[in-house]
Amino acid sequence: MLCDPLLKIVIHPPPKKRFYIMDQCRIGIACNRLASGGGMESHALSIITELANQGFTPVIFTKNHKELNQLKNFEIISCSTKMIPRILEDWYFSKWLRNNLKSANIKSCIGFCRNTESDILFCGGTHRGFTPHRSRHRIYDSFTTYFEDLAFRNAKFILPASQLIAQELQSLYGINKNKLVTAYPPIPTGKFRCFPNHKRLQARTDLGLSPDKTVLLFPSASGHQRKGLPFIVESLKGLTNFELAVAGKPNKIECPSIISLGYQTDMEKVYNAADYTILASNYEPFGLVGVESVLCGTPVILAKNIGCTEVLSGSACITFNLEDRNSLKKIFQSLLPPKHRTSAVDINYNFSARDQALSIIKLVCSL
Repeated sequence: MLCDPLLKIVIHPPPKKRFYIMDQCRIGIACNRLASGGGMESHALSIITELANQGFTPVIFTKNHKELNQLKNFEIISCSTKMIPRILEDWYFSKWLRNNLKSANIKSCIGFCRNTESDILFCGGTHRGFTPHRSRHRIYDSFTTYFEDLAFRNAKFILPASQLIAQELQSLYGINKNKLVTAYPPIPTGKFRCFPNHKRLQARTDLGLSPDKTVLLFPSASGHQRKGLPFIVESLKGLTNFELAVAGKPNKIECPSIISLGYQTDMEKVYNAADYTILASNYEPFGLVGVESVLCGTPVILAKNIGCTEVLSGSACITFNLEDRNSLKKIFQSLLPPKHRTSAVDINYNFSARDQALSIIKLVCSL
């Protein structure tokens, strides 16, 4: 009859049917590379863990796998793409995935990367939405957008990471809205917390940040140009009561108010040390740093086109318009240190990985 994965109840069927039902509990997970740092790879790790907790058996299909302790008990099938040109990598991986899903007896596949074989496909951004913000367009862009068309068409459900992406999928790819289920990124429980005031001041001292100036945190592992560092620096010209802390790749822009923190592994501490977190990205489909910062008690200043602004309260998120060169400067001129710390109540979605996994299970059972 049926296997209800949520209740873990098997209503006894004939023997042959029973083996078929148990096979349904093997769920394929397709992802580029598994990592615990952040982004879609970290998202995949959290969902894999929660699916296993719910009694399913995730079978992981990935590229160029490296061992991770948290995955040592899972079945992992790796595809080597080291010799494949970047322009052909998605095509090669999809063909490999099609063959391996069949041989591994997988009935449903959840994709955390571009591929044409996933029944449920997470979408953290679209190439067609991104390319207008590039100065040059390449053959690679044409190949990638064509491939995305195929991937989105083949998927039974697409899970955009924001309403912004959902709108792009409808307007730029012609996807029926009935295929779309918005799935905001989950946040690991307890990873980002608001420090008490004395610990926050200590973090500020440890990082060498000014005790007297308003500290703006610019978190960017790389791609400072895309995330709007030049726009922010230009808006700070003539203002002496600010300090801009850049966490990530060393900064090459000459500006007396910039403090380079380098790459940071303890972002909870860095968020707590700042007065505000700021981004001026020209394309940011969600922007997880906005939610992480708010959970650490630090409000954010974000360009209106950044996806996470749709889930943050007005008291936690100040927005500005990238098209207006003076809009951010006007905010700086009237900005005071925040009077209140932000918290989870300022985030308008359930960021539990467990609840997202339960929603995915419902979609899998509907296929």
